[in-house]
Formats: sequence, C-alpha cells, structure tokens
Amino acid sequence: MEDKKLHVFNWAPVGLLMFESSNPASEVPSDWICQVANDSACNLLGRIPLNGLTLAGLFPEPVASSLANAVTTNPVNDAVDFFVSSAGKWLLSSGTRTEGSLTVALTDITRQKEASFADHRMKRLYQSLTASLSDHEIIIFDKNFNIVLNEGQPRFVRLHAEGELNGRNLPSLFEKNEFSFLGDYVAKIFGGAGDEVEQEVNGKFYKARVYADAHDDEGQENVVGVLLLKDVTELNQKQREIELRMQQLDRSNKELESFAYVASHDLQEPLRKIKSFGERLMMKYKSLLGDEGQMYITRMSEAVKRMERLLDDLLLFSRTTRREEHFEPTDLHQTMMDVLHDLDTERVQAQITVPDNLPVIDASPSQMQQLFQNILNNALKFAKADQSPIIQITCQHVTGASLPQYALMPDRPYCVIEFKDDGIGFDQENAERVFVIFQRLHGRSEYTGSGIGLAICKKIVDNYGGIITAKSEMGTGSIFTVILPFKQ
Repeated sequence: MEDKKLHVFNWAPVGLLMFESSNPASEVPSDWICQVANDSACNLLGRIPLNGLTLAGLFPEPVASSLANAVTTNPVNDAVDFFVSSAGKWLLSSGTRTEGSLTVALTDITRQKEASFADHRMKRLYQSLTASLSDHEIIIFDKNFNIVLNEGQPRFVRLHAEGELNGRNLPSLFEKNEFSFLGDYVAKIFGGAGDEVEQEVNGKFYKARVYADAHDDEGQENVVGVLLLKDVTELNQKQREIELRMQQLDRSNKELESFAYVASHDLQEPLRKIKSFGERLMMKYKSLLGDEGQMYITRMSEAVKRMERLLDDLLLFSRTTRREEHFEPTDLHQTMMDVLHDLDTERVQAQITVPDNLPVIDASPSQMQQLFQNILNNALKFAKADQSPIIQITCQHVTGASLPQYALMPDRPYCVIEFKDDGIGFDQENAERVFVIFQRLHGRSEYTGSGIGLAICKKIVDNYGGIITAKSEMGTGSIFTVILPFKQ
C-alpha cells in the first residue's frame, strides 16, 4: 500500500513537496525544510535535489511567506503564482498545513499566463488603435471570423447592426445590407489576399482595409485579423476639389505661358522695325539731325536693344515654367565644366573651384547647364571691382531627413551644391527678392541685365522638386545653395 502511495506521489502530473518544521506552528519560511519532492517538482523548479532546502531557499520571499502561513481549510485561497527564470516557467503554488508538516503543490500555468498577457496586449493595442485612428471603425476577429474586439459604442460606421458586435460572426454582418461588398473581401484575408477597397454606399464613400499575418510563430494559421472601415466622403470631396483647382491652375498656367510666348514673340517684329528705321534715319539724315537728333536716335536704339534682351529673357522664362517630362542621367560635374568653358573665366580672371563629387542625377542637361550658368554669371557680374573674383563650389550627398528645415522627402537622396563668392553681396532681407522675376537690387546704369536670371534658376529648381536659397551680407559675398533630388 505504501508503495502505491509513493508511486502516485512520484508520478503525479503536478509538483509535490513535503516540508517539516521542528516548530509545527512556525510561520517563518526558513523553519520549514523539504523532506521529499517528486520528479515533477524538480523539473518545474529546475533544481535537483530539493531535499534539505527551506521554503526561503526554494521560493521568492512573498511566495515562501504565503506558503508558511498556509491553512488547512481552503488551500486555493493561499495560491500564489511566480516566475522561475531558470526554467522560464510560470508556476502556481498552494500549500496545505497538517500537524507538523506542510504540503506544497506546484502547477505549470505558463500557457495560461502567456495567453492572458497576449489578451492584455491585444486589448492595449486595440485601445491604441482606436485612439490613433479615431475616425475608423476597428474590428478584430479570429480565424473563424468571430469578432474578438470592437468599440463598445458606434462611432462612425456601424454596418447597420444592432447591439453588441463582440462574439458575432463578421461576414454575417454584411449579408443583408449595403456593405455586402465586404463579405468576399474579408473572406480572402487569411489567404494572404488582403488589400484595401473603396465603395460608394448610399451616396457616401467608404474605404476598408484588412490586415492579417499569414502564419503565427508556430506555423499555424493566424487567429487574428483586423478590419478598418472609414467614411472617406469628405476626404474624397476635398480631393476632387483639389484636383479641380489643380486643373484650373494648370489651365491658367498654360494660358499665361502662351500669353508670355505670343506677346514676347509678336513684340519682336515692331522692335525690329523701330531698330531698322532708326538705322536708316542715322544713315540718310545724320547731317540734318544735328547732335541733339542723333542723341535721340542713339538712345532710342539702346532702348530697343534692352527691350530685345528683355523679350528674349521672357521667352526663356516662359519655356522653363513647365516641368519637362523627359529626364536622362545628367553628369553635373561634366555640365559644370562645360559651363566654365563657355564663361571664358580667363577673360574675367576668376578663380573657380569645382568639387569632384558632383553626382549624376535625373535631369535635363540643358536646364542644368542653364542653372549653373546663371548662378555663375550672377557671381561674376557682382564681383568687387578691385579684385579677381573667387568662387568656391562644394557638394554634399544627403537625405531629405537631414534637412528638416525644408519640405523634402525624408527617405530620398539629394545633392546640396553651394556657390560661395566674395562679391559685393546684398542685404539678407532681399534674399527672397533676388529670385523674383524682373526684380533688380541695383540700377541699370550700375549693372546690366533684365533681372530674370535668378528667377529662371528658381523656376528650374522648383520644377525638379528642389530648393534654392541665398545667404548674403553687404561687402562680404554671397552663398547660393541648390538642393536637387537624385531621382525624379
């Protein structure tokens, strides 16, 4: 009989330990010494042997104290759970006191504990989702499409379903209402076909998205899916309004471009006639005009030349107001060298430093050449009269995230090209004005030009989704910074 009892003790599915104390009434954990423990207890605690160890040596302090105070009436009330780090298990302990002895039972509750934690985490996640996506209806369901979690009260979309949704079958909510299009869509989610769909329902537009992993960590079908449903009627209306305004703006821009082109082109003909008749007057009637008449015709001819230059620049500006659709790999270093060759820097005795790391980007070579040429021409034009101009060009390769002060795409690569000169400079308060068409900071008698070169630079850079800025101080020179994306 004793052998049978011992066999049951040793092979019990729960851990069993028997403790004795020289003082049967003691409630001090260190007074209770383990006399015998079955194999399950050794495995659960991850220690062998257990004989001779005290409650204080085997269990955490709160657990040991609870077991030392165990009563005989209702051991369940004395149950305490704890984690055994060496074994990686959660155990539930309960003690039963008899005369001079204490029996401790240990149960592995790891799965229940993890399930409880998972459920708690899911609820926390759901609360976070509902807070961050406050304009969505959020439904979490299991692999059998039974609703596990849902907002208690309807907020925006309720699928015309009455009462509590938790526990109900999700596809059944779509059978007899306007949201029937969601049935087949949701049914495919566990097959990995999840995506998003938008549908009009009674004059309103709804967007639905479904998410689920194909498998869980154990390789079985995932038990959780998420349905997000949002009323996007107002958003779609605003989007349509934006598209309409963009179309109107595009038409307006095209009309302005056409007007600028036609106006400047048509004005060339009367200018040519004025120029031609002025030359004939000088040739045939020079002696009759006298000094004053000749002066008038000379000034008229100079005005005609300025008007011709202005119209040519206006035509050039009108051609750069629209973004080119054709791009090709453009070597900015080679483009820069071509521009320097055309500028004839030896004539102006300029020292221009060009970096070796100017990259290859998607662009129009002619527009990049025009961009560099205008910036360098500007630096040479406003050089100090008593010294040879020095222009330092530098280049950095960065991502948009490293330039938070600008509205750039954070993950896209950009090149930052700086043109630093030692010219006459200008007041920083005019830093934006220099890029406005026909704006001049100096009189025509001081510096030639129509005031359109930097405006063309800005238009080119804007068309490429880039940035151009100017930083300057009177008498110390200027820094023009151009930021261009590598890819279009």
